[in-house]
Formats: sequence, structure tokens, C-alpha cells
Amino acid sequence: MSFLQSLILGIIQGLTEFLPVSSSAHLVLVPYILDWKIPESQVFPFDVLVQIGTLLAVIIYFRKDLWSIIRGFVLALINRKPFETADARMGWYLVLATIPAGLAGIFLKDKVEAAFNNPRITAIFLFVTAIFLLGSEFLGRQSRKLEDMGWRDALVTGVFQAFSIFPGISRSGSTITGGMLRNFERPAAARFAFLMSIPVMIAAGIFSIPDLLDVPDLGGFLPVLIVGFIAAAIVGYLAIHWLLHFLNKRSLIYFAAYCVLLGSLVLILSHVRPNMNATPVASGAAPVVENGDEINEVIQLSHSASTDWLIASAEDCAADIPGLALLTSDEDTKIDGLETIDVTLRWGEPESLAGYAVTISESAFTFVVNSENPLARLPLARLEEITAGSLRTWRDLYTNCQNCYEEEPPSKVLDQPIQMYVYPDSEDAQDIFADFFNEEILPSLSSAILVPSTRAMNQAILANPAGLGYLPAQAVDANVLQVNVTRNGKSLDFSRPMLAITGEEPQGIGRQWLACLSNAVNP
Repeated sequence: MSFLQSLILGIIQGLTEFLPVSSSAHLVLVPYILDWKIPESQVFPFDVLVQIGTLLAVIIYFRKDLWSIIRGFVLALINRKPFETADARMGWYLVLATIPAGLAGIFLKDKVEAAFNNPRITAIFLFVTAIFLLGSEFLGRQSRKLEDMGWRDALVTGVFQAFSIFPGISRSGSTITGGMLRNFERPAAARFAFLMSIPVMIAAGIFSIPDLLDVPDLGGFLPVLIVGFIAAAIVGYLAIHWLLHFLNKRSLIYFAAYCVLLGSLVLILSHVRPNMNATPVASGAAPVVENGDEINEVIQLSHSASTDWLIASAEDCAADIPGLALLTSDEDTKIDGLETIDVTLRWGEPESLAGYAVTISESAFTFVVNSENPLARLPLARLEEITAGSLRTWRDLYTNCQNCYEEEPPSKVLDQPIQMYVYPDSEDAQDIFADFFNEEILPSLSSAILVPSTRAMNQAILANPAGLGYLPAQAVDANVLQVNVTRNGKSLDFSRPMLAITGEEPQGIGRQWLACLSNAVNP
């Protein structure tokens, strides 16, 4: 993002946050219309900073009202007469009006996030904003002032604010509509709409700050962000002042017409612009999107030795989500104009996490043997003797632990040395294996056979009746036997999380893909 783009988008945010035309729609549609290729990693921090800029604007503009409301609210509580004064009651009305939007954010946010980068859906919701504005003008009697506010009025207006979770539905437009449908005058409805936006914007800013601080190279991008922040704050202040005076004499129909025109322009443009599936791939193989939907997000997937069994489910989930392309090549593959999100699948938490981790599943660590080996349980002490080299053959183990078996093993198993299969030292599965034992005995595994992945581990155990290996329980082949490792007669529950690690918190269809993958692993 350039300084000029930041300035323009900051001005647009300042204007559209308070004018009833949807700021979220404009932040999606303006880059789309101007064909700006803004990296996705810069979109989130920019959106957070410019929204904080408009929050600053509304707080400064209504500072006297806010001080009176807060002071009256607190004094009423201290005096144990919470509803005694008009300011105290207004404080309660703002709290009540905030609840529907808060609940919508908690329960609906994940379901609607995928729409935020879809210009067509955003354009359609602009028509909904237009309907709201027209309805407020034709159905509201505009006979009440802000002093007439009651709890039912606040609740209804709050419910309308909850609609603004959808991109393209204006927060100010929906809340002004809610107020006018309760028969408030336009300026009174707008004033309450601006006041009730403050708690929601504060909460959104607070919840976004931790993720903002985790953005890579935030310091280097900060000067560009500051330009947008200042522009949003200044223009937002002026927009509030202008709109309150405008609504004294003029109708919301002008803004409804604007929403219809902008939504129509975007729908037309989305049909005449070339399909994004035709965008050339810079290197590597192009992802196949069989359903013909345009690509909105690309995931470059890498995996560790113990998570390769998840790849098939990851590909199935990507195929079921319109607009998502999944690349599993190890090459630096990307699609021009779309930023590729790097996702790494691994088993167990890394020593130091640089990024954001989503738990796909909790999976138990389990030892496995060939189906011809009737080994059913294995005390941890015996397992340590195997890794230390004290028990070299399966006959040694059977002699020392006959109750480890359901039945006597066949001679072709007993007469063979125990062949231990392990992963390379650099793999997460081998780190987890090391957690079972003292590091002092691990060098004895230098004669063990290395396997590169869970698939290779399954194949090795299937082919070798004398083999002993270990896998995530969900990755065990149906024809391989799991061994119950015990300590003092009790089974060891040794679990580790299956993680998807990204640079930042996944959003939109990326989040959908992770949810699908989790459901596939935990049906």
C-alpha cells in the first residue's frame, strides 16, 4: 500500500463511517474498482487503524455529551438511583443498544467474514442499506426528540445496528433507520446512532489490538498507516458535523440513491471484468478450481512428517469451498494479484511460535506393530529397554513380558530383532517421541530406521512383522495394530494438538477451510 492509497482510503473511511453508505463496503469496493492489488497482510492493520481514527473523531465531537452521560451514569449508581437523571438513563440506553451488536459479533462474525472480500455480495448488501433508508423516510413519522428516548427505542435501534455486521449494510444507516422507525426526527436518530457506535467501536478496537501487534513488519508499515489514521480522524469529524446539519433539512433518499448506483456499478463491473481464474501463475502449476468461481484466496500448504495424512482432507475441503485455491507444491508458487497465505500443518506445539496457531484436533501418540505381531500392551519401562538396546529381539520381550501379548507370537516374529522405525531428528514427531524418554537413552536409537512421513511409517509396519513404530492415532492404517503403552498398569494418555500455523489469524474463506479440515479429522 502506498502513501497515496492510504490517504485516499483514510478519507473514504472518514466519510463513509458516518454517512449512511457503509464504510466496510467502500473499503472493499474502492480498491476493487480502481484495481489496486493491496497485499492481504496490510488490509487488516489498515482497517484497524482507520477505524480507530474514526472512533477518535466521534469521541472528540461528542466529548461534552459523553462526559455528561458518563458523569450522570456514575453518580446515579453511587447514589443508588440508577435511572434518576436523563444522562443516567441515556447511559443505560447506550448499554442496552450495544447488546444486540455484541451478540451478533460473537455468534455471526465467523459466518459472514467470507463475504468481506466478495465485491458482489457487498454490492447486494448496499441495496439492503438503500431499502433501510427509504423505509425510514416513508414509514417514520419523525415526531419525537432524543429526550423522548425509552428502553424499547434503544433496543430496537440496537437490533438494527446488529445488521451492520454484514459488509455493505451501513452502521449509521441501519441505526438511523432504527431510530426513525421509532418516529424520532432525523437529527435525533443520527445523534443517538453516533453515540451508540462508540461502545461497539471501542470493543472492536480493543479486541483487534493484540492481533495488530502480531502483524509482521508492523513498524515498517506504520508510517503508511498513520497517514490513513490521521485522514480518517479529520474527515470523520467533519463528516459528523456536516451530516447532522444536512439532516435538519434534507432527506436520506439521496444516500439511498447513491447506494443503489454504487451497488449497480459494482455488479456491472464484476460481470464485464475478466474472470480471475484466468490470471496466470507466476511459477509452478496453476491451481484447478473446478466449480468455475473466481479465486478470492490462495493457501500455500506445507506439512511436517506426521501430518502428511491430512493432505487429502485439506484438498477435499478446498474443493468444497468456492473461491479457494489450495497449493501443496513445495515451490514458491503464487497467483499474480492475490497474496498467498502460508499455512503449515504440524503435530505438537513448537518451542517458539512465530505466527498464529489454530488447533485442528487433539491426537494421541500411539505405538504400532504389524498385524502378525499380537503385541497388545507395552509397559513404558520395557519400551525404554527397547530404545536403550537392552531388549534386542521380540523373543527377549516375550520372555520378560508374556502378559504384553494376547497370544504367543509366531516364530517368524520371535526370532527377529526388534526393528524400530523413527522420524528424522528435525521432525516434530521425533521431538514428541523424545518426550517419552530421558535424552540420555536416545543415542541408542542411532541404529533405528528413518522414515520420512506417516505414510511411510504405515507402509513400513505393514511390510515388516518385526517392526515397531509410532503415529498419531488418527493416522494409523486400519491394517496396523495399535499398542497400549502403560505405566504402573495404567494406560498413558499422551496427546498433542494438530496445529495449522499461519502468519496472522485466518479470516473469511481461509477460516472456513480450517473449520472444514477440523470437522474432517473429528467427524
